[in-house]
Amino acid sequence: MATQSSLTGTLRRSLLIKVISKPAPSREDVNSVIELTASKVVEALQAQSMTLYLVEGGEIAFKHVYYSPTLWGQDKNKEVEFRETSRKLLALKLPAGTGNVGKVIQTGQPLFFTNKGPDAASLKKMEVGFEVTSMLTVPLKTNIVIGAIQVLNKEPAAGTGGLFTEKDQSVFLEVAEYSSTLIQRMLDPKFQLSPEDTAKFIAKFTDLPLVTSLEEGEIDEKLVEITGDAIIRREHVFPVKKVSTNGVAVLMTNPLDYAKREGFQQATEMHIEEVRVISATLFEELLKKYFKDTKASAKTQDADVDIDEVADLIGSAYSGEEGAVKAADLESEDSAPIIQLTNRIIEDAYISGASDIHVEPMEKDLLVRYRVDGMCSEKLRLPKQVTGAMVARLKIMCNLDISERRLPQDGRIIFKKFTKKNIDIDLRVATGPMNHGEKVVMRILDKQKSTLPLPALGFSEENLKRYRECVRMPYGMILHCGPTGSGKSMTLYSALGEVNTPDVNIQTAEDPIEYTLAGINQMQMNKQIGLTFERALRCYLRMDPDIILVGEIRDKETAQIACEAALTGHLLVSTLHTNDAPSTVSRMGEMGIEPFNISASIVCVCAQRLLRRICKNCKVKYTPEGRELEIIQIALGEKGPFEIYKTAPGGCHICGGNGYKGRVGIHELMTSSEELIDAINKEVEVADLKRVAMKNGMKTLHQDSILKVKMGLTTMEEALSNVPPDLITN
Repeated sequence: MATQSSLTGTLRRSLLIKVISKPAPSREDVNSVIELTASKVVEALQAQSMTLYLVEGGEIAFKHVYYSPTLWGQDKNKEVEFRETSRKLLALKLPAGTGNVGKVIQTGQPLFFTNKGPDAASLKKMEVGFEVTSMLTVPLKTNIVIGAIQVLNKEPAAGTGGLFTEKDQSVFLEVAEYSSTLIQRMLDPKFQLSPEDTAKFIAKFTDLPLVTSLEEGEIDEKLVEITGDAIIRREHVFPVKKVSTNGVAVLMTNPLDYAKREGFQQATEMHIEEVRVISATLFEELLKKYFKDTKASAKTQDADVDIDEVADLIGSAYSGEEGAVKAADLESEDSAPIIQLTNRIIEDAYISGASDIHVEPMEKDLLVRYRVDGMCSEKLRLPKQVTGAMVARLKIMCNLDISERRLPQDGRIIFKKFTKKNIDIDLRVATGPMNHGEKVVMRILDKQKSTLPLPALGFSEENLKRYRECVRMPYGMILHCGPTGSGKSMTLYSALGEVNTPDVNIQTAEDPIEYTLAGINQMQMNKQIGLTFERALRCYLRMDPDIILVGEIRDKETAQIACEAALTGHLLVSTLHTNDAPSTVSRMGEMGIEPFNISASIVCVCAQRLLRRICKNCKVKYTPEGRELEIIQIALGEKGPFEIYKTAPGGCHICGGNGYKGRVGIHELMTSSEELIDAINKEVEVADLKRVAMKNGMKTLHQDSILKVKMGLTTMEEALSNVPPDLITN
């Protein structure tokens, strides 16, 4: 409301983010800038009253009116009067040239009156509902004057007798200068705001230092080198120097992007203690200076602009028959636009935090989609003629047969071979013939990432305790089940990390090796030469292992040898594709494994999924009712009431407007027990097996998902869309 005091820091930050996060703010966003400006003026000048005017259609329109509570004190009637005055003024327009404001707008020059100066008489004539002792009016101008701001009287607490000072005037002019450029940008689409102006605006409203140049030796080159090109580009955070053992000072174009700050801190294990604002132009100059071999430019880092520009080149370069590509065009990045585009897509997906890239030929165009936090979203549409060239390029990168278009193929791209940037990732590639051409899906395997500790994977306290007991068993079989992308591999790696000590021999058979773990013997499967999971397992049983990890149990032979290994003094961990934990027993039986072997070998089965984690910054608390409340009560066995969270409409700057940021695991842990062994041996139905497991302490996926809702980690919508309510109860 207009009569409230200056905006809170949180609200100011949210408004500023709204303004600077848009590549082309709309006219409606001018209200956000006006609120920011008004807040800054009142705070900086300690003004009792402030009015902001804009020129509209040759008239002067009131856009913001502020009255300090000190004007009415405890008098409620007077407060109502001021609020009513504010409402009336905001609906009012004055003819051009009216009063002091009109004079400032016409001349573009500020006015400064006090009751002790030559213009004291004009202050007495002002009918504003209180005595005016001092007035400051400054223009809002860029290449033209677009409005003015007027403040009346300094707050009594300032101790100046209500009078503004010359210093106040200079501060006022500065605020008006950088605010007017942003207002003008939104009012006039043709008005261009430079990166330097944007940086100045951000620095002033965040009260952070603005850096316009850097002296030689001011930046710690070793720190920049250690941090690496990829992290600096991905997080848009440039380290300057260490300020403590684990603290650094950094430069950012947008210091309010807390997601980037967190990403930088996690990737470098350094804490950001000092932040200075830098323009996008200077940021790119630093990238060029310190990473000369990377062809850094502002365009290259703006994925949307860069990809679109290369796509335009593609449209003209490959307008002929689909697939008509010269071999030379697919060999080096400098030889053809298709090479640049393919690399840009992979780099952009990695920087965006995508787990998968989908290249999908449609009837009239080629669609590129990314999967981020489990959700697919469209990134790019390309001309249909590009399909053959792009698929051929990707096949060359992973050594597949470019002439074979009728059969599916699998491969792997070691991206470091194809880029000069410091992006050390591999991509697991699968191609398949569709009705409009070959589709390619690439799973991004970030070799720079490390495994997460078990407590960070989303295990509840009860499940974590039970799972840790299982992974420390001397022998037996631990199986993880769930669909592709449910976090099975990460959980297995994290489990191995807990038991990886010098006195334990751990050997893995993987396809592919997703993470390289120190102190563990890892073997990459290769079907072309006959190196399968079955063959690797037979080899490992002769190599004195303590723990064996098998990437996936796919067939009877692998399952049989896995059971034998688990029954002969080895701890075997692997994955299987089933919907829940009890179904795993049935799946093993379908593979031809005898029930007594299954019951004797299994230590535990862990079914899991990944739910999107609700954004911590903008989540909204509420009390569930009706069906929602009933679902929670049944799942948790508690009466409530409960306080849970939902996503905020439109999200925020941290979650990119989605309401969700990151993912959290849910788990269904079925551990071996006497009753379970007996049920498996009797070959009971899956539903009965599930009842037995639940009686022995198993929490279903649905129950664990509702627990995550209660803990404030996700939403009811996300939980129910991934795991439906249980049909079976204890």
